[in-house]
Amino acid sequence: MINNFFLTFIRINCNSVNQRIDNFLFKIIKILPKSKIYSLLRKGNIRVNKKRVIYKYKLQLNDIIRIPLIKIKKKCIYIDKYIIEKFRKYIVYEDKYILAINKPCGWCVHGGTNVNLSIINIFRNMYINNNYIELVHRLDKDTSGLLLLSKNKNILCYLHNIFKYNKIKKKYIGIVHGNWPKNISKIENYICNKKKIYFFLKDKKYSKTFFKIKKKFKKYTLLDIIPVTGRNHQIRIHTSSVNCPIIGDHIYGNKYLNNLFYLKFKTNRLFLHSYYLSFFYPILNKKIKLYANYSKKFNLIK
Repeated sequence: MINNFFLTFIRINCNSVNQRIDNFLFKIIKILPKSKIYSLLRKGNIRVNKKRVIYKYKLQLNDIIRIPLIKIKKKCIYIDKYIIEKFRKYIVYEDKYILAINKPCGWCVHGGTNVNLSIINIFRNMYINNNYIELVHRLDKDTSGLLLLSKNKNILCYLHNIFKYNKIKKKYIGIVHGNWPKNISKIENYICNKKKIYFFLKDKKYSKTFFKIKKKFKKYTLLDIIPVTGRNHQIRIHTSSVNCPIIGDHIYGNKYLNNLFYLKFKTNRLFLHSYYLSFFYPILNKKIKLYANYSKKFNLIK
């Protein structure tokens, strides 16, 4: 992503061929409003191969886009080198087409309201010479674990499809309040992607999660969790539906129990971690398996 708007030339590679120039510019100049980008195109300030183009122009291989000096009143996001180096250590797998990181708890994967710094911002700055870095999927801000990013448009489409059709195996570890019922190894129902609202709604979506008890404590249960589908907040909704919410869940959890846990262990993080992903990877022509270690805080409970 471009952060300093001096005179810039960008050569189009195969990842961006046939993409409309306005959509391409929206991705790499996120700090500018769309109206400003359209204005620069309309006035001919942004040119392709030294020529004016309309916003519908589809980029071709080796096109050269000229972006002029742009004065921006809004303050640019500066990402400290320390943060970039810190996140470089979170990379658990990388090749020419994808990378996987062990996302820490408390970080948003993408920007939004009141979010000045996100993981996608950090990695676009880390790979400043690669103009195609995209999220393959998402994790909640407070969920830690494996997060996939793509460096290639075709691979991104492939990975989106295997996520969509549940052809990727995911495993989570979680700690819940209470004693998980021994007779519940699967929760299968219809949920809605809205806070605390699920079951009988028009926009309901099928969801399915498997649970296995790994260890029981006096007041808590350590679970191995396999979500078959990938609905928003699926695991958190399912655990809450049997009155055993994830520890530290401030949306579907129990506020009183979370406070007691904090007073005892001095941590209010969400105890949910994605530790395993496996899928068929066409680049290597085989199934790959990715692992991510969980925080030492998961071992606080004895």
